[in-house]
Amino acid sequence: MIERQVIVTWYTPEEKLPEEDVFTIVTISGKIDNVTYDHTFAIATYDKSMGWIFDNPYLDISRGLTVDAWADLEPYGGEA
Repeated sequence: MIERQVIVTWYTPEEKLPEEDVFTIVTISGKIDNVTYDHTFAIATYDKSMGWIFDNPYLDISRGLTVDAWADLEPYGGEA
């Protein structure tokens, strides 16, 4: 059996922002309609002029969501 270790570093947006226009995994908190998010995983990218942009159009910072942190995950690059 092959064992591998993956190191992930989480950053708060106040500490460091991700590279622009690169999708990353984030945790979000807030409430939209009847759905409450409490450190929930989401996928987003950051743009200096627009802020956080989510891959799901239902999620939006202007609707009261907060990005708690983001991670510097490397996508899987193994053989398919």
